[in-house]
Amino acid sequence: MIRSAAIVKTKALAPWRELRLQKRKLKKSQAAERKATKKVYPSPIISRVRYEAPNDDSPATREEMLKQAEAIGLKIDKRWSDATLLKNIEELQWATPSDSL
Repeated sequence: MIRSAAIVKTKALAPWRELRLQKRKLKKSQAAERKATKKVYPSPIISRVRYEAPNDDSPATREEMLKQAEAIGLKIDKRWSDATLLKNIEELQWATPSDSL
């Protein structure tokens, strides 16, 4: 719509543009209708969730590391993090000769 001070004119679309606009509106309404009536069949939870067995390579817990440190005679500081404790245990194990040879 074009407005001027005195005259108001309406601009007509070309026939091919009008047809294109109608098709676009029709497709949009069909898509909205399909979305509204869509049926969803969820799969059972068992098939979606896969159970994984715990790895044997999982890091040791703090309690396990404390028992191991006590067994090898390592003096432990309570402020040590798990990483520091594990590092000190490994260093002491490498430094002491193994009895199993």
